[in-house]
Amino acid sequence: MKIVDASPASGLDLTAFGSSGVRHVRIHAGTDGAVSTGVMHLAPGGRIGRHEAPVPQVLIVVAGEGHVSGADGVPHRITAGQAACWSAGEDHETWTGNGLTAFVVEAEAPHPAGILGRALTGED
Repeated sequence: MKIVDASPASGLDLTAFGSSGVRHVRIHAGTDGAVSTGVMHLAPGGRIGRHEAPVPQVLIVVAGEGHVSGADGVPHRITAGQAACWSAGEDHETWTGNGLTAFVVEAEAPHPAGILGRALTGED
């Protein structure tokens, strides 16, 4: 086991796509590029600028609140305990007035055995 620092201090400023007030901490990137995980720390007023998802993505808010939008550009409020899911090729963005922390997973396809051996069903 390895414990890593996932605090904003360990992250890098994310400025791509016109983003501002964002610190990105890469947690894991598979050697084949199939799965990538990280933590996004958005300061008050922070924004991950509009961009296309290269693979399916999920942003799980673990603290704070903000807004997300997908291909239609319509803002949706998102709070701790909620997740936004985007399809490959979908334009999307995330922003906050008061700050938020989110765990991000990017994966071409989930592992067939699922998480902890629990395979996905049509109900998941």
